[in-house]
Amino acid sequence: MMGRTVCVVGLALVAATATPALAQERGDVGLAVSAPSAIGVIWHVSDRLALRPDFGFSFTETDGEPPLPDISSKNFTFGLSALFYTHRWDSLRLYVSPRFSYAYGSTSIDEPANIADSTLSSWAAIGSIGGQYALGTRFGVFAEAGLGYSSQQSETGSIRVDRTTWTFGTRTAIGGILYF
Repeated sequence: MMGRTVCVVGLALVAATATPALAQERGDVGLAVSAPSAIGVIWHVSDRLALRPDFGFSFTETDGEPPLPDISSKNFTFGLSALFYTHRWDSLRLYVSPRFSYAYGSTSIDEPANIADSTLSSWAAIGSIGGQYALGTRFGVFAEAGLGYSSQQSETGSIRVDRTTWTFGTRTAIGGILYF
């Protein structure tokens, strides 16, 4: 219920402060929102290059009734993509994109010994191919797919058990862009 109220108030504020776009050209900077859960900015440095920094975060709290402990976790992700536009067909642009990201997370279990507290940090390097389609002068959509490598380091418990893991796999993203 609280989340719905915050959403309605946020949409009302955006609608109240919106100004008409009139017949202006698309700006060089826009707000990019993508799935699976990143918010960022796209900046067209030139006609052939754009930079897209983004971030994501989550906070989770679980209240346990005794004898179950309380659990809390925090996760943050920061990424940067460089979009190199290779082809253009009317409103559709094809690009290749290297991407680098860093993530940090921690989990805390509220119990007397704090044995299960853990942290996780990871980085990833990804290469993608994608398409961006302008639906108008102020709004566009994009989709991309690629391959990536990531390395994760985790520490668990008061005894500090360290573990390093690497992953190679696919990455996909879809999203929308609102230009200023």
